[in-house]
Amino acid sequence: MKTLEQELSRIDLNLLVSLSVLIKERNVSRAAEKLYLSQPAMSRTLSRLRALFDDPLFYRESNGLQPTTKTLELEPALDKILLSIDTLLNGLTFSPSQCERAFRISVPPLMSRFLTAPLAKAIKEVAPNVSLEEYPSSLDPAQLLKDGQVDFSIHVEEVIQSEEYHCEKIGSTYPVIYGSDSHPLREQRNISIKDCLEYQFVDLSLDVRSTQHYLNPIDIELANQGLSRNIALKSGQLSTLIESLEETDRLMISSHALSKAFEKTSNLRVIKSFSDRHYLVNIYLIEHRRTLSSPAHIWFKSLMLETLAEKITVSDT
Repeated sequence: MKTLEQELSRIDLNLLVSLSVLIKERNVSRAAEKLYLSQPAMSRTLSRLRALFDDPLFYRESNGLQPTTKTLELEPALDKILLSIDTLLNGLTFSPSQCERAFRISVPPLMSRFLTAPLAKAIKEVAPNVSLEEYPSSLDPAQLLKDGQVDFSIHVEEVIQSEEYHCEKIGSTYPVIYGSDSHPLREQRNISIKDCLEYQFVDLSLDVRSTQHYLNPIDIELANQGLSRNIALKSGQLSTLIESLEETDRLMISSHALSKAFEKTSNLRVIKSFSDRHYLVNIYLIEHRRTLSSPAHIWFKSLMLETLAEKITVSDT
């Protein structure tokens, strides 16, 4: 009877790495690029995987490779195996300065401006070989985490705790109305929301997949009063909106966390704040439980929260 070691010695463990990348990329060419292989080499690897598991593993559709039932069954165990190997190799001697990996996060568009660049700077200072990849926030962050497309997701809606996902409130933000430094309302005291409604607004166009159920608390309050903003410009580019605000008397609703950044990089100023408790928008950090014990993920999470602590109202719960 063969021992476990003898059984495993006949298997090239690199095949498991390749399978994991193929599951995430759903494309042979992109998987090859990720692993610095040629496409023919990756195709040969896929053939070896099919022989190893006695299953096609993937089938082709117009939008790329689709996993078979067997592959979907293998995926959770595969993730655990690779993380266990990573912990075995790096866990006891983890050092940020020696870490060479990419961390992927999904972030709401407006948070990107005050999180991603500062986080990238902080990473470079202590972990120069680590790279950061940012993706748009998704309507279903849990699926991105399950598929391994991101390591962490920052979201404004809570995900129910489960055996798979860990969700924690990390802070909150509140809405602010911004306008140019020369805006007429800057000269006025005791500004009301109705005063602001005398002016046109600009608004950020967000991906419908990430905002289908989200309305900012000011719009909710206005709707309850039978009122609404006159939105004259919508754009997916924050820089375009900033330029419009600087050159006109238009206004914009955004997070209070952007105020310091705007003061440094533009002539935008806070026209009216909505900091009462019922205006607060909670911010959640979601991760898959398979990474909770990973030293690399623990370090990255700590650095991310440290960066955010300077920008948002940190949760005490």
